[in-house]
Amino acid sequence: MVMILPLLAGCGIVDRVSGRKKYDVPSEVMEPTIKKGSRVTVDMARGEYVPKLGDVIVFEAPESWSAGARVARVIGVPGVAVKCCDNGERITLNERPLEEPYIKEPPASHQDFGPVVVPQGRVWVQGDNRHVSLDSRSHLGEGVEGATVPVSNVVGVVDLPTPD
Repeated sequence: MVMILPLLAGCGIVDRVSGRKKYDVPSEVMEPTIKKGSRVTVDMARGEYVPKLGDVIVFEAPESWSAGARVARVIGVPGVAVKCCDNGERITLNERPLEEPYIKEPPASHQDFGPVVVPQGRVWVQGDNRHVSLDSRSHLGEGVEGATVPVSNVVGVVDLPTPD
């Protein structure tokens, strides 16, 4: 199995009026939601990000992950116990199955873990293409703090097209 680091390349400067910036996504980590080679627009957080389950975010990777901007989906918010997997091969949050119509293909993870309680001020992230994504699951050996991303590292939320 090939695991991919979803490093992003910023395109230009932040639009001062809209507070948005464009990023190129060079990997398939977020497929099918974001296709490899796509350019996404990010609503910049400006230090005011409040974690929401399901947000697709751009964040600065913690130092132990190796530096760089990444893209992933918020799966766990502060105080939530994240675990994989239930009998239906789904991630659970506080022992309740998480419906994830956006993942590329089941199961939700080939790696069992948890429960991991997400600390205050941090988020648990995973790519939608779980079988190639290096995300929170890949850093569990560094403890809960090492596997989660500080909310202060969130650059912004990807502006995804709304479904018809």
